[in-house]
Amino acid sequence: MAKLVLMFNKQVLKEYPFDKESITIGRKQDNDICIDNLAVSGYHARIDKTGYQYILTDLQSTNGTFVNDKKISSHRLRHGDNIIIGKHVLLFVASEKERQEAEKEKEPEFNKTMMLDTEKQRELLAKQEAPVPTPKKPNKIGVLSFIDGSKLGEVELTKKLTRIGKSDNVEIKLKGLFMGSTAATISRRPSGYTITFTGGLSKLKVNGEVVKGSVPLKDFDTIELGSYKFQFYQKDSNR
Repeated sequence: MAKLVLMFNKQVLKEYPFDKESITIGRKQDNDICIDNLAVSGYHARIDKTGYQYILTDLQSTNGTFVNDKKISSHRLRHGDNIIIGKHVLLFVASEKERQEAEKEKEPEFNKTMMLDTEKQRELLAKQEAPVPTPKKPNKIGVLSFIDGSKLGEVELTKKLTRIGKSDNVEIKLKGLFMGSTAATISRRPSGYTITFTGGLSKLKVNGEVVKGSVPLKDFDTIELGSYKFQFYQKDSNR
């Protein structure tokens, strides 16, 4: 199991085992890793586990998130990475199995010219002439992950159209005096997911920009609707 080691001034404060699918980091108490420092945003960053991969995402924090002194918006963590948040450092420590899997994913380098005997050369040429089947792309499913403290968790976008608002017949029900009955919709298409503002006084924002029509969604886009804040990402699905 991977873990995160929280340090301040090179002194270890606490270790956090990565025993769930995602971990949030920030100043507010409901984060999995709470860092009580004014340089840290309320919800500063998030780490998602996908298989043997760990993806770090900055949640539009005020002072930014850094990995090995480089500012990032999204970064695939590797064993030994130093995550710098405010004046604190989180050391990412992968398990032995995760390190081995990461090594397997590295592409081999072909720097030397290899001499082939005639029989081997003919065999390889025959394989190249045979039609190569197009690999099937994994089916992706969109997910909305609430990062606003509302404790709504994660919602999978399995339908062709997901409605968001305060009406009783919507798929994602949100509260609020100014929230529209159907404030927004998210459509699932072969080309990806698109969010559309449909009404109400609560503003729809994607990555801080007000949306009055429709915009396509990308992995780790941050969406705001009224007082709610959630993040969009896609994961492999068998559906």
